[in-house]
Amino acid sequence: MAEKADKTESEIPYSMLEYTAVFKKPIIEAAAVPAVLIAAVLKALEPSGFKLDGVELRTQTARLHEYEIEFRRSTPVTPSRSLVLGLTKVVVKAENLDWTEAEQLLAEMGAALNVIRQTARAEIQSQRLLLGMHVQLKGKPREDVTAPLLSPVAFKLLDGQVRFPGVILLGEKATIIIDASLAYANGLFVRVSREHPAETTLAELAEVLHKDEEQLFDVLGLEGTL
Repeated sequence: MAEKADKTESEIPYSMLEYTAVFKKPIIEAAAVPAVLIAAVLKALEPSGFKLDGVELRTQTARLHEYEIEFRRSTPVTPSRSLVLGLTKVVVKAENLDWTEAEQLLAEMGAALNVIRQTARAEIQSQRLLLGMHVQLKGKPREDVTAPLLSPVAFKLLDGQVRFPGVILLGEKATIIIDASLAYANGLFVRVSREHPAETTLAELAEVLHKDEEQLFDVLGLEGTL
């Protein structure tokens, strides 16, 4: 692991956290007449800035799996957060969070999930927590940061100069992608994703993700506010 003196200063100009819970069975009966479900979820999310004008109902579809109820925080509340409830899963997205806001987000997500379980009689089969972020580097080219991830043998797989040495690591329940950012100069695009069983608590999911992020920065030799 890199020593403190060798680390490269960095910042995260944009990040997106995405939580997905997949249901054991589709919640068709609860969604057939969605008024009660919408009211219950909106009540749980209202303390966090969600209001009726941020609710969008997508029911005019010939394919049931495309049925969705989306809850968004009303503007000008920032950063952006949303909850999309379908028949087979619920997806929560939050932009530009830092770990000082983790407790508030976990409480918000937990309240919404409890309401969905009770009102729609939903049972969760599996969970996934994904973090995608752009990491902008200062003082060192991004190629120099990622090049040590590949052995000299790997560079022989392509003829000519490699434009950017990135990696994709696939585990049984986890994925890490490190690529060049197309949005920020001298930036990396990083995505960390893990699948978890239904009984894992939201706090445990967040703890694992936090450790993954710290490990990523440590291995790459980066420092900055997570």
